[in-house]
Amino acid sequence: MSVNYDLYETPDLTKSGEDQPLHARVVLKGSYTAEEFVEQVVVMQHVPHAQVVGVIEAISKELKHLLLKGFSVELGDVGYFTLSVTVDKKVMNAEDLRSPSVSLKDINFRVNRQFKKDIESELVLQRYHSPFRVKNPLDRERCLERLESFLEEHPCINRQDYAMLVGKTKPQALQDIRAFLEEGILKKYGSGRSVVYIK
Repeated sequence: MSVNYDLYETPDLTKSGEDQPLHARVVLKGSYTAEEFVEQVVVMQHVPHAQVVGVIEAISKELKHLLLKGFSVELGDVGYFTLSVTVDKKVMNAEDLRSPSVSLKDINFRVNRQFKKDIESELVLQRYHSPFRVKNPLDRERCLERLESFLEEHPCINRQDYAMLVGKTKPQALQDIRAFLEEGILKKYGSGRSVVYIK
């Protein structure tokens, strides 16, 4: 089984007017929900459903517990989880810093080198001309048509799916989504990386 990719135009962020090199991006075949992932493990690894669910819940709880205690946590052969923090305001002198000014920035994940090598050694890449990629971005009406058609078949859409659907870059897709939110065409659900948009 191969992983599909396509070539996309790189936006000229510095507005230099020069042609930018194309960049490759994986064309996703879909995504797995947590429940679908559990079902996949049950079928492929012949492990009881309740046992898989229990183990995942236990790992999730213990991971959270250890991160909250300030540990770096290695999860099997996959990689490491760590917390990163940020200062909410500009501080020039350490004595001026107060604890409430420091907050969680992110939960970082660093892939284990061997896991990456294993994926790389078995990875088969295949060029795929995505039907959603277009050289010139679609106008607003055609974007809206595609979005409405997509939401008739799916309960929600994320930014990446919308960008692929209409052939736009990340900034262009976000601009469209913000406009659709303001107009009441879309509603935001969730937060952070798990945010999706619904009718």
